[in-house]
Amino acid sequence: QRISRLDGIDKASGRAKYTSDYNKPNQLQTAMLACPFAHAKVKSIDTSAAEKMPGVKGIHLIVKPGDEIQWAGWEVAFVAAETEPQAHDAARAIKVEYDVLDHVVQEHDLKKAGNRAKASGEKMEGDPDAALKEADAVSEGTYGIPVIAHCCLEPHGNVIQFDGSKAEFNPSTQAVTPIQADLARQLEIPAANVHVHMDHIGGGFGSKFQSDRWGIASAHLSKQNNGRPVKVYLDRASEMTIAGV
Repeated sequence: QRISRLDGIDKASGRAKYTSDYNKPNQLQTAMLACPFAHAKVKSIDTSAAEKMPGVKGIHLIVKPGDEIQWAGWEVAFVAAETEPQAHDAARAIKVEYDVLDHVVQEHDLKKAGNRAKASGEKMEGDPDAALKEADAVSEGTYGIPVIAHCCLEPHGNVIQFDGSKAEFNPSTQAVTPIQADLARQLEIPAANVHVHMDHIGGGFGSKFQSDRWGIASAHLSKQNNGRPVKVYLDRASEMTIAGV
């Protein structure tokens, strides 16, 4: 028999409210500064110009001088401002000096990565060398698979209010209960002090389980502003580059 979805009418009518739709009173907007290099060491970060720009209310650094970045698009800093354009302008004004290092692209170059390479998941049964010698014909080739992204229609992100002791957390997540403990651990506050609320998720597909670096950054930016709500959502390029791939 037909079963009606509890959220069916709201979603079909457009009344369903996703966290990315939230715009709370007095809310600050954010922008992210990402590293353009696949492998680099941070030499210096200068935020002085960005801090003086109109509307800027806070800057939270994800990395610091001396840190090594191993992925193009990795988060360097988040800026909170009164408007999104102001936040983006300030992010572009942050000056970062990198020592660009060699990076690995193909699997056969993994030996160049040294101890940075993950152990392979290789599983072998039988004697492949003996089987090849006994075969009537041998065809050799190199095979691979593409990177697969979850491509959620609603990107990763959240709205948060954090005053230093209590957090009102509105994430896009599949883990409404576990993410409470994750955020509490990251902020070093009791889990009972984190209230998580989410009505609908715009796709997850095996992602959106942790608070993530942008969630923690937005919490600290909210704390810098006496608990003002801070909204952070990745744009599509960042979503495809660093979120759950």
